[in-house]
Parts: sequence; C-alpha cells; structure tokens
Amino acid sequence: MRGTLKLKQAIDFCKWGGSPITFKSIFKPSELVRDERGQSVYRAVDIRKARLALMDLDQIPERPQELPPIVYCRIPKGGVGKTTITGNVGACLAMQGYKVLMIDADPQASLTSLFGIDWAVEEIIHIGNLLEAQSNKKSPLTDADIEASIRHLYDGGMLDLIPSDITLTNIDTWLLQQNYAREKLVRELLEAHVKLFSRYDVILIDGAPGTSQLAFALMYAAKNLLAVVSLDGQSIKAMEVFQSNVADIQRAYPLDQFSIRIVANGFISSIKASNESLETLRRAYPGQVEHSIIPHTASFVRQVSLTSDERSGPAIEKEPTSSAARAIIDLTQSLIGAYDIRLAGVMPVVAHRSRGPKKGYKSAAQNAS
Repeated sequence: MRGTLKLKQAIDFCKWGGSPITFKSIFKPSELVRDERGQSVYRAVDIRKARLALMDLDQIPERPQELPPIVYCRIPKGGVGKTTITGNVGACLAMQGYKVLMIDADPQASLTSLFGIDWAVEEIIHIGNLLEAQSNKKSPLTDADIEASIRHLYDGGMLDLIPSDITLTNIDTWLLQQNYAREKLVRELLEAHVKLFSRYDVILIDGAPGTSQLAFALMYAAKNLLAVVSLDGQSIKAMEVFQSNVADIQRAYPLDQFSIRIVANGFISSIKASNESLETLRRAYPGQVEHSIIPHTASFVRQVSLTSDERSGPAIEKEPTSSAARAIIDLTQSLIGAYDIRLAGVMPVVAHRSRGPKKGYKSAAQNAS
C-alpha cells in the first residue's frame, strides 16, 4: 500500500512529544492496516487524524471555501528534476497529514508515470480536457466531471492526482483560439469549483519544459512559482528565461504578486563544478534559493520501475530512510512555512503530551477527514 509509515516515522511526522505507547493509544487496532510482515503501519489519513487530535480539536474546523496555496513547479529546461521534486514533496506533505492535489501539466506525463499510472493504455482526463469542458456553455463542467478525472493515490483522498497524457499538447492551440484573457482560464476553472478544490490543503502543479500558453495560465493561477535548477550551466541560464516569463506576466497583471523560490537539485559535494554552480545560483538570486539542497543520488534514479508500473513511486515512499528522503523532508518543511500550507485550514501547532491523549482526543481522531 502506498504512503504507509512505520511507527517511528509516524511519530516523527506527527511531531509527537510523548511515548510510542501513548501515540499508539490514539488509534483503535481496527483502524490500522498491516504490512506484509503483519506489523501495523500508519497511512497518511491516520497521520492526519492523529495530528488533528493532538491539536486538541474536539471537532474538525469548518473549512473556508477558498482555494488553498497553489504551487507551480516549472523551468523552461527539461531534465532538471521538476517531476521528482513535485512527486516527492507531494507524497511527503500527504505523509505529514496534509491533503494534497497534484496536477500533471506536462504532456510527457512523467508525474503520472511516477505513481504507476500507464497513460498509454488507461483513459486519462487531463487539465486540458477540463479547461475545454469548462468553456462549454451548453454543457457546463460539473464537480462530478472533475471527480472523474482525479486518481486517488492514497486512502482518504490524502494524495490525489489529475493525470496527463500526450494529448495535452493540443491545449495550446485551443488556448490561442480563445478571445478572452487566456491567462486567467485555469484560475477561473479552480475558482468556479472552489468547493471541490478547497478540500485540499495545497495544490501542486508539475509543468512542462519550454514556454507555452498553458504555462502562462498556470503561472497566473498559482502565483507561487517553484523553479527546480540542476547544478549545471544550461539550467542556470534557463533561469534567465524563466525570470523573463515572470516579468512578462507581472507587467500584464501588475496588481498580482508572483514569487519565485529556487530548489538546487543534483548537488555533488565532492565535485568542484557543482559547488561553484550552487554559489553562482545563490549570488544571482539572493534570498530565493532554498537552504535545503537536493543531492544527486541513485534513490531518485530507482523511482520508476522498468518492469512494473505498480512498483514505481517517489523515493520517499520506496526508500524512506535514504539521504534523498531526508533532503525531501527538509525541503518540504521549508515549503510549508514559505507557502503557509495549513492542516485543515489551521496552523498545525501540536501540544506536547507525556501521558497520552485526553478523552476527547480519540473521537476527534476517529472523525477527522
């Protein structure tokens, strides 16, 4: 089962200050699933229940009908690790109890493949299909239509995906035919169905390389832009193109604020050129480069199985104790603060406990969703 954690990892992700025994007392034995060895493991939905209970919430707060933070991961150059970062951060957030929607906005469908979905044989409804359907006045797009596009990767809707396939390449032609401000169409789609999208704590979008009409529409929708830069000269030069794209849309919409954060990927500490590239990036974009640097590691190479789609998955799922997973956890923690990602709409401050949950805890944990 995807996204399950052993006891120690579950305690760490919950930021539980008490003993393992008191942590386990939050759950009924029947609530937990077991791994192939028969040991109890904790799903993302269990972590969410625990974290909400540990915040002394007697009932789940009513979620405001507003869009959560939207983060668009892109840079014009391909092969820099955008999908790796999007998929791993999305999984890491879900494992910490956040409800996450990922949108694969790349016709290459790498994010879709990362989570074991064979887009070449399965029926896919992608973001381009939803945009076109939204514009159909005779048969308006419904929440049920959007639900049909969503793949539930983790139990309880903790990690969902709107997948992609090669036909997404057609959306730019369609966007060019729109007389209305095409940059606003993705945002309007999300806002028109805010009740559905507000159930998530964050939306992550994995973009395609290059510059397109869809890319501008996604930038306008998200405002929060996460650039993944591999530590080589070509990727750093691609940042100049990205900065130019952002400047273009900022001029077109001066009242909106677009922010860029940069993730340095593929760092090798023993290689001089890698260190020099990192310093060049930091000098060129002061204050924008994340302190959490993603190392070059084989864990990321092993994410996609060559023999079975079902065995594909992000490194944090497949190798949760690896250096790759630790780097992703650090990066995710930084992004939670940077983008004000909240658990069920509230700041996830956890009360420390040494004797276990009070009586109200268990009912809160069982009812959390």
